[in-house]
Amino acid sequence: MTAIPSRQRNRMFAALACGIASACLLPIGGTIAARSMLNSSGGTRVDDSGALLIPATPAALLATVNEVNTLTSLTAFVLDPSGVGGTIISIPVGARAESIGQQSPHRIADTFAQSGVEAMLLEAEGALDVTFSAVGAVGSNDLAGVLNVLPQIPVTFETPVVNTAMVLPDPVTTTTIKPKKSRTPQTTLPPQPVAVDSEIFPAGEQALTGDQAALVLYAQKAGEPERDRLSHIKAMWSGVAAAVGTGLAPGTAQFDPALVGTELPTEIGAFIRRVLGGPIQVWQLSAQPLNGADNPLGIDVYALDRFEVLMIMASVAPSSLAISTDTLAVQVDNPFNDANITHAIVERLSYLNVTVALIRNLTKNPQQKTQIKTTTVIADELKKIGIDGVIGPVTYGEWKDPVQGIGAQIILGQDFVDFLASAPALTPTTVATDG
Repeated sequence: MTAIPSRQRNRMFAALACGIASACLLPIGGTIAARSMLNSSGGTRVDDSGALLIPATPAALLATVNEVNTLTSLTAFVLDPSGVGGTIISIPVGARAESIGQQSPHRIADTFAQSGVEAMLLEAEGALDVTFSAVGAVGSNDLAGVLNVLPQIPVTFETPVVNTAMVLPDPVTTTTIKPKKSRTPQTTLPPQPVAVDSEIFPAGEQALTGDQAALVLYAQKAGEPERDRLSHIKAMWSGVAAAVGTGLAPGTAQFDPALVGTELPTEIGAFIRRVLGGPIQVWQLSAQPLNGADNPLGIDVYALDRFEVLMIMASVAPSSLAISTDTLAVQVDNPFNDANITHAIVERLSYLNVTVALIRNLTKNPQQKTQIKTTTVIADELKKIGIDGVIGPVTYGEWKDPVQGIGAQIILGQDFVDFLASAPALTPTTVATDG
C-alpha cells in the first residue's frame, strides 16, 4: 500500500500535458480474497513496532496493441502472496481517463494512441488507484508465445468473435474521376482499402490454443461498442484460469521456482508466467456507458464503478493500492462472503472519507454486532463523524494485532446487513468523490 496525494494526479498531469490537449459485479471463478491475506506466509512479517505488514501483492498491466497501434484490451495481473497464481482483472480500454481543466471526456485507449505507454500507464493507475510493478504493450505473436504453454483453453462465447480488417481490392482496380464541365484531365485514383468483417470464432463452447486465445484480445468489429466485446474477453481469461487449474508446473509455465518470493518479475511476460503457476481468479470490471452532457463528443467511453474497483483491489492487491494521505485507511473483515455486502461497506465508508485499504473474507459465522477495533483517538473521531448513522450500530474495542498503515479494523456483523435493509441509499451528490 502506497500513500500518495490524490491518486498520482501531479505525475499524471505532467505526463499528459505534453501529449493530449453497470452496475452489477461480474466475478468469474472464485471469491475475492478467498485466501486470507494476513494468514498467508507474507502476513506473518512485522515491522519494528510489532505491527503486521500487508503481504506483497504486486500488480502488472498488460496492454494488447494491434497492427495499426490501437489499444484493444487492458488486463491487470496480481500475484498471490505465495508468489504464484493470483488474479486477472479485465479493464475496459474505453474507461474514462482523467480530464484536465475543460478537456472533454476521453478514453484510456485515446491516451495510448496520443501519448504512448507511459501516459496510458499513469491513466490506468489513476483509474484503479494502484501502482503497477510491470507494464507491457504487446502484439498478438508475443502474447501467444506466453499463452502457448497452456493446455487447451475451454471457452464459451455468447456471440461470435468478429474482427474488421481493412483490405485492399484487386490492385488493377482503379477509380476514374472526370470533373463535369471542366477542361482539366480526368483523374485515376488508386484502389482504396475497404472494411471486411471476418468471423474469428463462432458462438458456443470450444477449445482454443494459446495462439487462438490471443486473437480474442485483438479482435475488434468496426462500429461495435466495447461493452459487446467484454464478454469475449471475460470468456477467454476465464478459460485460461480453467486451463491453469491449481497451477502449471514451473517447467511448463517457464519460470524459475528458486526466484519465487525472492525476485519480482519486472517484464510482463515473466510476470504472467508466475501467475500461471498457481490458481487464478478472474474479474471483469463493470462499465457504464456515458451519455448526454457526460459525453458531449458521443464517443464510446465508460465510467467504472469506483467502489467495485476499490473492493477488488483491497481484496487482492492491497500492497499495490495507492491511498490518499488525507483519509483514514481501514481493514474490513467480512464473514458474509457476499460481494454486494462488501460493495456496500466500501461505498458507505467512502461517504465518510474513510478508505478501505484491506479486505478479508472470513470463514467463521458472523456475530450480531459490527465491531471496530482501533485506538481511543480514532474511535472518538469515528463517533464524531457519525459512523453509526452510515453503517449501523457498532461497538468498539482494542486492536491487538494492528496492520502497518491501517488505522482500524472493522468486523462486519449481522447488524450491518440488517441496517442496509432499512437504511436510505446514499445519494451521488453526497458520496465523497475523487475529484
